[in-house]
Amino acid sequence: MPVGKYAPATPDFPNDRKETAINAKPTLARPHVVTTVAAAALSTVIALGLLTAVTGLFQRDGAPFEQVVIAERACANYAFVSERETCVRLYLATSRVQGVASR
Repeated sequence: MPVGKYAPATPDFPNDRKETAINAKPTLARPHVVTTVAAAALSTVIALGLLTAVTGLFQRDGAPFEQVVIAERACANYAFVSERETCVRLYLATSRVQGVASR
């Protein structure tokens, strides 16, 4: 390989370089007010829908936190975690059965 001979990377590129005027303060395109309001309204509706759905699922399927705390305190005397979890599940199951039977 001979030293001092280099092939240009882009042989068809013209060598005249022009200066480009650059605006020092670029301005971004501002969205229309209607678009912003519509996007905010849509995101609010979606957020409220998700919150309502999650709340409904917790109320339908989940045990109230108060009952879980009562069950954990009632089963605190078990040494092993598996025994405690079984005790809590049984305690919650019996409280649900009693709740359904009282209706």
